[in-house]
Amino acid sequence: MEEEVKKSTREEEMEQRQAILKNLILRLHAGEDYEQIKKEFKEHFATVSALEISMMERRLIEQGIAVEEIQRLCSIHAALFADAVTYGQAPSPESEKPGHPIRVLKEENMAIEATLDRIARLLESYLGEPDPSLKTGLLKQLDILWGFDKHYTRKEYAIFPIMERYGMTAPPKVMWGVDDEIRGLYKKMKRMLEEGQLDALKVTFETLQQEMKEMFIKEEDILLPMVSDSFTEDDWLKIAAESDEIGYCIVHPEAQWQPERTAFETGEVMGSVPEGNITFGTGFLTVKELETMLNRLPLELTFIDADGIVKYYNDGPDEKIFMRTKSALGRDAENCHPPKSVAFMRQLVSDLKSGKKSHEIMWYEEGGKFIVVNYCALHDEDGTYLGVLEYVQEAQSIRELKGAKRHLS
Repeated sequence: MEEEVKKSTREEEMEQRQAILKNLILRLHAGEDYEQIKKEFKEHFATVSALEISMMERRLIEQGIAVEEIQRLCSIHAALFADAVTYGQAPSPESEKPGHPIRVLKEENMAIEATLDRIARLLESYLGEPDPSLKTGLLKQLDILWGFDKHYTRKEYAIFPIMERYGMTAPPKVMWGVDDEIRGLYKKMKRMLEEGQLDALKVTFETLQQEMKEMFIKEEDILLPMVSDSFTEDDWLKIAAESDEIGYCIVHPEAQWQPERTAFETGEVMGSVPEGNITFGTGFLTVKELETMLNRLPLELTFIDADGIVKYYNDGPDEKIFMRTKSALGRDAENCHPPKSVAFMRQLVSDLKSGKKSHEIMWYEEGGKFIVVNYCALHDEDGTYLGVLEYVQEAQSIRELKGAKRHLS
């Protein structure tokens, strides 16, 4: 009974704090004076946990506040919370070891800041005297800076999915939106430099620099405390493994992080696989889902196994370029081609099987169609030859595309 009373009291206090926090943020969004809001915030909160911020943002979204609106004032939120955010638990000593994702993220932030400072100095000199060599140096430093895309991508594809699994759904949406705004600012600045649009170049760079430096605060003072309360060591190991796949920004980990321990989680990254599904290294599908997906591809697929036997073809586009029937299955691939093509196929398969080639591509126009044919040698993780994948596409419509389309029809 006493435990229930304590729990009820804690929940009541949490709700009261949430109500005050939400009220302050709504008033901020309504345009009230920031300094007044900050004063009231300090009167009510000595500290605020990262969990409370996550809950508040989620409730605002549930209440109908657009993610874009929260994103628009994200920097103001960060400034308001920065000195008050607390860890629910002390940062793990593991997080300071070389290669740990937290340490890597912080080291990359330092490298990004150093690159921004170099660009600022070069830009000042270039705007004073637009020398071609300075422009070359600026473009080189901007290419280095673009490494931040991998830094943000690791958050978005390695960290955010785990946050969502723990119920932290609002912060990833808001931060991802800001990440994309920063990417847009970077591309705008680079385009202006390349095209010689110097009038607004300094202002654009200063905006980019400010947004990127504020992101350091959002990551290190809000995001990391938020996830450190919930993420397990196995979560960080999964993030470290996926980070290797995605890549790093400017600097690379000094070493591979591998904690010393004896117990590991037994659960898979993707959780339990429903019965009747085929498990792959990157997910799971039912046979019906897999077959429908393969048939929906705008490609005619054929697989010839290591012994030269036709083992599979998909029921691809309605209008076939190369006809396939079920009678071809189980036959020697050479027997499925007209005599004039046998020598060609024999040489192609031999080259792919021996390793002389890993891929062959051909294309031609016929009957108003632009046909592209690819042949790829397939190998397993040990390098053992599995066979040849042929995929054929009518690509005239792709060939005719011009400009860009980034919106729904």
